[in-house]
This record gives sequence, structure tokens and C-alpha cells, in this order.
Amino acid sequence: MFVQHHNTASTSLSNSFTIKSEDFELNILAKSLTKITGIVHFQYLNQNFSANIYITPATIQLKGQQAFEGIHSSAPVIFDSALVQKNYMSNGIISQTGIQNIIWLILDFIHLYNLIRLKPNSIFEIYRESFVQLKLLDAGLLFGKIDLESPFANQMSQLISQKLKRKHTYQISNSAYLLGTFQNIIANYPLQLKKQIKTNLLEPILN
Repeated sequence: MFVQHHNTASTSLSNSFTIKSEDFELNILAKSLTKITGIVHFQYLNQNFSANIYITPATIQLKGQQAFEGIHSSAPVIFDSALVQKNYMSNGIISQTGIQNIIWLILDFIHLYNLIRLKPNSIFEIYRESFVQLKLLDAGLLFGKIDLESPFANQMSQLISQKLKRKHTYQISNSAYLLGTFQNIIANYPLQLKKQIKTNLLEPILN
């Protein structure tokens, strides 16, 4: 499992364009009082990973640069009074809450990476099971192509999140982003490997 967080990141983050901790290194490419963009680097199983990162006071988004295309996730969005006390950044400075959420996003990233690496069948199976349930509400839904803006998107994400937690004990930061993530993985999964996925996972839907 990924290393646990230790509070070693600099507290004077506004004065440096490189932030280092025992968990990751963040190279800040551009920043303003309300937005930071950069690249975060981390290691897992002696392999180096990198991801584009976008931070605002209310959101953090991580988008991987690695070969397993389609993986992206986003941190929880905090609204109302909670936002005052838990800003991810303020006046161009990343908060400790922001640092912790970067680590949680990296863990999300690693969980999904492990599924692709070790149990690719499970991604298709979880999506298929969720899709079958949702298609009872609308027979016109297409496998792997549910509109993220449709009324069904949140329901599908919740179903995927519940099955992911039950089957693999993975608790993703924000289930709202799982639908897009799973559909991107399915769409971009290498064809030569996709052929190895058990056909009985898809045949009842595609045929």
C-alpha cells in the first residue's frame, strides 16, 4: 500500500515552486490567488508516476499521465460554511487540508491502477452489474456511453462506488467521478487486452 502521510511538507508553500513530502513531489507550473496548476510525482511499487493537478479553494483534480489512459479522479467539493474552514488553498497557498486531499487522490489513483493491473475483469464486471440495474429505468442507455450530464449519471456512480467498496474495500474520495473514470478506462483499455476479458461479462448487454 502507498506510504502514509507525514507532515513534512513546507508550511511556506507560497515561496516555493516545488513542494516535497514523503508522499509526493509537486512541481507548480502556474498559480494565482485562486488557482494552482502543476504536476505531482509519486512512487508506487518502485515505479514513478506523474499526474497533472489543478487546485482551487473548493476543488482538486488529478489527471494521470501514465500509459493506463482514462484514469482521472477529483477530490470532494466542499460547499457553504465548511469551505471557510477547509479551503484547499487561500491567497495562492495550499492548505494542510489541500495537502491531505492530494494524498487521498493519489490513493484513489493507486486503487484504480491496481484494479487495471491485477483485476481488469472486475472493472468491466462492476460496470456491467451497475449498468444492468440502471438500464431497467431506461432501455435506451448505451453500455460505456452514459452521458455524464444525464439524470442517470449520479445513480450509476453511486452503484459503481457501492460495488467497488463491497468487492474490493476501496472507498473512493468522491463517487460522482467514478462513472466518467470507469467509462474512460473501458474506452481506452488496450484492444489486445480487452479481448482477454471474459466475453460473458459483455455479451448479455452488447448482443
